[in-house]
Amino acid sequence: MPRTVPRRRSRPAAALLAGLLSTGALATTAALPATAHAATTATTATTATTATTATTATTATTAATIPLTLPAPTGPHPVGTTTLHLVDPGRPDLWAPTPRPRELMAQLWYPAATCGGSAHRLAPWLDPAALAHLESDYLGAAPGRLAWPLTHSRQDAPADRGTRHPVVLYSPGSRTDRAFGTLAAEDLASRGYVVVAVDHTFDAGEVTFPDGRLEIRNKPAVFAMTDAGIVDYRTADVRFVLNRLTELAAGADPDAEHRPLPPGLGAAIDPAAVGMVGHSMGGATAVQTLHDDPRVLAGVSLDGPVFGTAAADGVDRPLLLFRASDERPVRDAMWDALWPHLGSWRRQLTLGDSGHGSFSDLEALLPAARPVLGWPAGQLDAFLGTLAPARAVDAQRAYLAAFFDLHLRHRPTTLFNGSSAAHPEVRLDR
Repeated sequence: MPRTVPRRRSRPAAALLAGLLSTGALATTAALPATAHAATTATTATTATTATTATTATTATTAATIPLTLPAPTGPHPVGTTTLHLVDPGRPDLWAPTPRPRELMAQLWYPAATCGGSAHRLAPWLDPAALAHLESDYLGAAPGRLAWPLTHSRQDAPADRGTRHPVVLYSPGSRTDRAFGTLAAEDLASRGYVVVAVDHTFDAGEVTFPDGRLEIRNKPAVFAMTDAGIVDYRTADVRFVLNRLTELAAGADPDAEHRPLPPGLGAAIDPAAVGMVGHSMGGATAVQTLHDDPRVLAGVSLDGPVFGTAAADGVDRPLLLFRASDERPVRDAMWDALWPHLGSWRRQLTLGDSGHGSFSDLEALLPAARPVLGWPAGQLDAFLGTLAPARAVDAQRAYLAAFFDLHLRHRPTTLFNGSSAAHPEVRLDR
């Protein structure tokens, strides 16, 4: 597969990124580097070129509109998707600007029974209200300049009820949204997994609820906590979602409004085979959830830090640490300290010539958007490696599928035994 022309990082921008990712407080925003966008203290994302097997937005494009695309999933199953509005009446929301119970939005991707026809449209990557905020607050892009893609998932399509499917939970980084993991989620769902992504309300950049409310990140409330406190709070979100998934698998409808569920969804979930993956602070959340909740059988941290009790205690179930190749001494020291306390299967991989943002959908979305991004010169390049985006996406999909196949389905693989001719950009560190 051809590679893109390598992108060079400017020394000042690279130094800025290294500084941001090596400070304790800013480790919570490591999903994206801080920008100098005048309107806000925003964080940006990773990039990439797009695969040719991609869908484009239905929005009509003009000469001034830049279409963005997402690579198609690679598994044999069609993919459906739906959302759940979940409210925990017994847990106050410590990040909300006014007193209220904790409420979350979760999105499920799952193997679908049928996906054709107009009854189940392709779902958008992000809803219009959240996209508008993302464009202005995150990207500094003028409205209407970007044509965002449809995904490859059919909204509320009937689920495949032929068997119960293992579950993979997904936690995004701080100030990012559940949609940032769509590429990984759709691919796993196409291979027979139910993937459940959690928006950590008020730490996510933007979350839209069924009543139309758009809740954006409450940075002062989040940063009032320690890093360990933030991870604990996010972990409580994930465990609550897993509780509700268990109810769903037993036949209940946990949605706060009891909106109709896709036919067969509960019967497609196997609550006895659960894994988890997270990016950046979501990676820290995955490690802590693996530590705290015995229902989670295996976990993956995508370039995440380690905070909380898991940092000292380690975990006793399989853990994959998958990092970017840029220099991050604090991350590496955290992983080195954790390594002796991993009491089960363990591997550490490096994705060569990559950046921290390479582990999100922005790897496939932002390259085309570069001309309209409102960022200082060099900032995007500071966050991106030189690896061809299609190679980065393919490698992550292959290793995530192999990991969960091994530990949730007990399917053997040689992918973690050494270097791979199919994925030479991935290095087995230990």
